[in-house]
Amino acid sequence: MSTVAPKRRQGRGAVGFAGLSFRTQRREEEVVFIRGLSAIIAGLVAICEGGGAFQGLIHVASAQNISNSATSRQAASDSGRLALIRARRELHVCAVPDLPSLSWQNARNGELEGLDADMARALATRLNVRPVFMPTTPDAVLGMIERGGCDVAMGGIGISPARATRVAFTKPYLSGPLAAVTQRSSGRVPGWAGMDRDGIVVAVVAGSVAEEAMRQQLRRAELFVISPPLNAEQEIGAGRADVFVTDNADSRRLRDDDSLRVTDAPRNVADTFYAYAVPRGDIAWLADVNAFLALSKGDGSLARTAARWKLRDALVN
Repeated sequence: MSTVAPKRRQGRGAVGFAGLSFRTQRREEEVVFIRGLSAIIAGLVAICEGGGAFQGLIHVASAQNISNSATSRQAASDSGRLALIRARRELHVCAVPDLPSLSWQNARNGELEGLDADMARALATRLNVRPVFMPTTPDAVLGMIERGGCDVAMGGIGISPARATRVAFTKPYLSGPLAAVTQRSSGRVPGWAGMDRDGIVVAVVAGSVAEEAMRQQLRRAELFVISPPLNAEQEIGAGRADVFVTDNADSRRLRDDDSLRVTDAPRNVADTFYAYAVPRGDIAWLADVNAFLALSKGDGSLARTAARWKLRDALVN
């Protein structure tokens, strides 16, 4: 297998959750505050009545201890990324806005729609903050997470060994096969059959799970690694590539194009597993998002949302 250097550049289409809900946490804080206030009042009464000054001071000291304990617990629960999210009252979500059924920008109202868009809103609701979607592209999303440009990436983020060295992944929630995209008018590569042979150029997007998979799979075909602003569909349309291999999430935007043939990978090619991604190093924030995902699986909200977008069969436990 050899790697083809890009020959021409052309633009791609534009485009702590901490176990308890925050309502519960607030109620606990109110109880702590009331207990502390009651202790202070009891201490002052004891002092005023005389002969109980020492006891009164004990009440006041006890109240201060209760208040300090509550403050310490709040500070501990707000460590790292979660503290930043609460301070700004916004959850910054990296999302690729051209993935149908996952995160797709509605041209009529500008809203982001799909399974991952809905789950991002649900996470923000549980955190009692506002979701803010940060549009990005498949090749740029990991860099945005690494730079801290967003708190979490939610939208067709495939897991791979190379990607796991750059970001931290939650447990997977979705899976799907890779897809081969060819021109219907071309018979050089009828889907996956005969793809790995001399003279065939296989295009993949740089940094994608498809690139990693094809580097392992191909032995004779040439690998054409595409970086924006190159456009994979235009490359196969112009004949500079014979086939474009991508993951299941990305292939959804191409399946309704009558000029293209989209063929899922056979069983001997491993499926891609999808997860949410957060910056590496903040173990508490990763645990928060994993807890949200586990709760969403457990209470059925993930399944209901997936069914709405016709993705119920792609869910994984």
